[in-house]
Amino acid sequence: MTNVKDFMSENEAEVSDNEHEDLSEDNSEYVVGESDVDDDDENWVADCDFEAEIDWTTVLPKETFASETENGPTEKGNSSSNTIFDDESGDSDELHTPPGSDDEDMMEKYPTFKDSVELVAYMTFNNKGQVSDAIKDYAMYKQKNIYLKQNDSKRMVVKCEKGCPFHIRFSKRVGNQFWQLVSLVDEHHCHRKPQNKQAKTEWLAKKFMHTLRATPDMKPKGLVAEAIDKWGVKLSFGQAYRAKRRAIEMIEGAGREQFSHLRTYANELRNSNPNSTVIIKCVESNTGPIFERIYVCLEACKAGFAYTCRPLIGLDACFLKGDFGGQLMAAVGKDGNNKMFPIAYAVVEAETKESWLWFLDLLLEDLQSIQPKNYAFISDQQKGLVPAIQSISEHVEQRLCVKHLYGNWRKKHPGMELKQVLWMAARATTIPAWERAMQRMKGLDENAWKDMMATPAKFWSRSHFKTDTQCDLQVNNMCEAFNRAILEYRDKPIITLLEGIKHYLTKRIRQQKETMLRYEGNICPRIQKVLEKTKKTAEGWISTWHYDDDYAIFGVTNGVETYTVNLLQKTCACRKWDLTGIPCCHVIACIWDKREAPEDYVSSYYRKSTTLATYSHIILPTNGPQLWPLLESDPINPPYMRRAIGRPKKNRNKRNDEPRNPNIVPRSLPTVECKQCKTLGHNKRSCKGKSVAERVIPKGGNKEKLKKQYPAAETQVKVKPKKKKAKNDQGQTVIDQGSQAPPQTQDSQA
Repeated sequence: MTNVKDFMSENEAEVSDNEHEDLSEDNSEYVVGESDVDDDDENWVADCDFEAEIDWTTVLPKETFASETENGPTEKGNSSSNTIFDDESGDSDELHTPPGSDDEDMMEKYPTFKDSVELVAYMTFNNKGQVSDAIKDYAMYKQKNIYLKQNDSKRMVVKCEKGCPFHIRFSKRVGNQFWQLVSLVDEHHCHRKPQNKQAKTEWLAKKFMHTLRATPDMKPKGLVAEAIDKWGVKLSFGQAYRAKRRAIEMIEGAGREQFSHLRTYANELRNSNPNSTVIIKCVESNTGPIFERIYVCLEACKAGFAYTCRPLIGLDACFLKGDFGGQLMAAVGKDGNNKMFPIAYAVVEAETKESWLWFLDLLLEDLQSIQPKNYAFISDQQKGLVPAIQSISEHVEQRLCVKHLYGNWRKKHPGMELKQVLWMAARATTIPAWERAMQRMKGLDENAWKDMMATPAKFWSRSHFKTDTQCDLQVNNMCEAFNRAILEYRDKPIITLLEGIKHYLTKRIRQQKETMLRYEGNICPRIQKVLEKTKKTAEGWISTWHYDDDYAIFGVTNGVETYTVNLLQKTCACRKWDLTGIPCCHVIACIWDKREAPEDYVSSYYRKSTTLATYSHIILPTNGPQLWPLLESDPINPPYMRRAIGRPKKNRNKRNDEPRNPNIVPRSLPTVECKQCKTLGHNKRSCKGKSVAERVIPKGGNKEKLKKQYPAAETQVKVKPKKKKAKNDQGQTVIDQGSQAPPQTQDSQA
C-alpha cells in the first residue's frame, strides 16, 4: 500500500520539499524525455504489441490496429530503473543518455505508464486518453467497481464505493503536455460485484478483437462467458452485442471509412488482374462524390464462361445487410458439370430498370468482347428486370423461373392437381404435349388457364425454348446457390464484401479444378449419372434404320409411341437431345444399333477437358491496403441510408411451400392427426375408431349417455320442473303464485 498526501493546488502542482526532494525543483524547468511523451501519437501503442499481419495498417482508422497482446496488459509496472543499454541493435525508438554525460540531469525521474495494470505514485502519462485507459484496465483486471468522481481538463479523481478508502488523483502538468499520478491510496475494503462501471463498449471491443479475429462467428453469449472468465464481470446481452459489433468494425475497418478508399481498391484490383473490369459510379453533390454503384467482372470469370460454358446466364439480386443497405446483383452461369459458375457481380442502390440496364450493358460488353454469342437469360419476375432484358434486343431469349412463376400463380389458384398440370406443361418438350397439358388445366379451372396463358409459353415451357443454348434449365437455382454461398459477407463493409466474394471465387476455382483432376471419366460425373439413368429407359425402345448413306436416320418405337432420329444432325423428334446436348433414350437405342457408345454423342460442353479449360483461368492475388497507391481524386462518401425502425432484419420471410428447418419448433403447431384412422382432432391413444364428426358431443350434452351407464344416479339427482305460464279465456298470460311478480293493487284489479 502506498500513502501519499494530496499536494496539488487548483492551478499548479506543488511538491513538498520535506518528503520528496526530487520534486523540489522548478516545475517549469522539467523536461520530459522522448520516451515519455510523443505529441504526434495520441493513441500510444506498445512496440512489442504491433501485429504486422493486419491489412488496414496505413489506410484505415487507427482503431483497426490491435493495441495489446492476446493475454492483456502485463501485471508488472515499467519503471525507469530498467537497464538502459539492453538493446544494442539500434532498433529501439528510445534514446537514453549514459551516466556522466552533460544531459544526466535531464534523465527521466518518474516511472512512465506503458500498458501496465499496476499504478505507482508519480507515474506519468502521455495524454488524458492514456489515463482513461489505465483507469479502465485497473478496474477490470483488479475487479473493482471504481468511478470518476471528478473529470475535467486539469484533473481526474477516482473513487471506489462508499466506505472504501481507495483514492487516485491525476493532474495535468503545467508547462508540459503530460499527466501525472500525484495521489494514490491503493487500499480496498469493498467486495467484488458482477457489474463494473468501467465495462465500456470501446474498451471491451479492443479486448475482444483477438478473440473475434480468429472466431468472428462467436455469439454474444460466448463473449459474456469470456468476460466472466477473464474479469469476473457479467455483461448484459446488449453490452456484448455492441462490443462485438465495434470489434468487428475495428478488425475490418469502419464501413464509412472504406468508401473513401474504394477508388484505390478498384485500381489495385485492375492492376493485379489485368483485363478485369471494375467500374464505380458516383453522384456528385456539394460534399463531394457519393457512392451509387460498383461493377466487378474478373478476367478469370468472364474468360472461363465465354470460351467454354453454355450461353445461358442466370440473373438475380439479393439484399445487403450492412449499415448502408443496397442490393447485390449477380450473373451466374453453368459449367460443364452443371454447377454454378459466377461471372460478374455489382453493388447497386436499388433494384430498378435503370440499374439492371446498367448492369446488363456492362456484362454483355465484357462477354461480347471475348466471344460473340447470342446469350440467353433466366430470372424471376423481379422489378425492372423483365423489361430491362426485353429492351436489350428482340432476339435475346428470356426465360422465367418456373418456381417463382408458380409461387405467384398459386396465390390465386392453389391445389395439388393444378400444380402437377402446370409442371407437366412446363416440362413438355414438344408443342402437342404442351397443348394437351394446357387443355387439361382448362378443364380443371378455366380462370387458372387464362392467367397462365397470359404469360407467353416461350418464357416458361421447354416446348418453346431455343436449342442453341443446349440447356433446358427452368429454375434459377444457380443464383440462389450463389446468394447462399456469400451469405456471410452480405453484412460486411463494402471493401470487405468485395474481397470476401473474390476470395470465395478463388477458393471455388481451386476446389473444382482439383475435383475434375481426380475424376477419371471422359464425361463430367453429373452428366454421366444422367446418361446412365437414360440408358436404363432406352432398353424398351426398338430402332429401325432407314438405309440412308450416312447411317444416321432411324425410326424408334416402343409399340405405342414413335419418334424419328437423325444422328448426323443430332436431332430427335422429342427435342430432348436438341435442348440439352445429352442423348435421350430414343437416340441411345439408335446408337446401340450402330454398335457405338452413347458417350461419343454427348455435347463437348460436358466433357472433362472442357471443364478443366473453364477452371484453367485463375484469379490473381491482390496486395493489402498498406501497399495501395494514393490517388489524387476526391474520396467517395457513403450513400445516403434511411435506417428502418427496430432491430436490423437478417433472415427473409419464407413462403409456405418452402422447406423448413426440422430442428426448429414452429410457433404454430399443426392439428394433430391420428395414425390409426387418419383423421384430425385426436391421436392414436384416444382413437376409438370414430371419425371427428361422430365424436362431436350431441345436443344437450352427455346426460343421456350417463343415464345409461349409471342408472342409480338418475334417482339421486332431482331435476326441478320448469314452471309453465297459463293463459285465461282472453288469451292473457297468468303468472302463478310461485313467481316473483308484484302483488296486484286495487287500481290494477279495477
